[in-house]
Amino acid sequence: MNPFRRTSVRVWTARLALLLMLLPVGSSPLAAAQGRTLPPTVLVLPVAPTQQADVTVPATLSTSLTRAMSSMLRSTGKFDVVPFDRRNPSVVRALEERRLREAEVNPPFEETGVIVRLARDLGADYALAGVIEDYRYDAEARKASLSVSVQWVEAKSGRVAKSVAVSVEATGAATSTQEEVNARVAAEAVNRVLQELAIGEVSMTQPTAAPAKKPAVKRNNVGWILLGIGLIAAIASGARSNGAAADTPPPPPFP
Repeated sequence: MNPFRRTSVRVWTARLALLLMLLPVGSSPLAAAQGRTLPPTVLVLPVAPTQQADVTVPATLSTSLTRAMSSMLRSTGKFDVVPFDRRNPSVVRALEERRLREAEVNPPFEETGVIVRLARDLGADYALAGVIEDYRYDAEARKASLSVSVQWVEAKSGRVAKSVAVSVEATGAATSTQEEVNARVAAEAVNRVLQELAIGEVSMTQPTAAPAKKPAVKRNNVGWILLGIGLIAAIASGARSNGAAADTPPPPPFP
């Protein structure tokens, strides 16, 4: 076989293989993920009785409300929920730098300015802060009544996008404990709050995230076609190695 022809075939085959390796990059899952808009993050602050309320509230009720808010908000699939933790390095640093005071990192969270600073320090786009306005429990009827108010705050603008107040009741079975009834009334309250905030159909401004890229053009089929052409060309050139064909390289894959 003509050594020049052998070299030419190898060169074009190598070029074709390199081209096929590069083609799938545009349609890879990684490339698609880079162009996807990230969900906005929401800081959920612990719920506690408002400072103006003169009621005794079980600690488990506050915990149930906070957990229900995080769980239901996350279940919408529209947000990335960030539970508040005062041990977070960002919060600790803000305390050390005196940008926040000790009293400001403990519930209840009612001041919009504090809520905004916490959301920004923790890198959240929004914050959900609620307080218990009233609570009553009738042990004989196994019935709990609860009133809560909630603020939905935008970290970037520093404003309250919406605030709601709801009052709900829940009754347990004859064998239900107060904690079980409280869990039920907490779930009902949070469900009402999210309905009032229209979280299920939220149309608030989306935060700046990963820049969207143009849809990738799928070239996998083209790559297989070119691979087939390259293989056919290589086989054909091998079959003609003893013939008298002209010593010309196969045509390039693109004009």
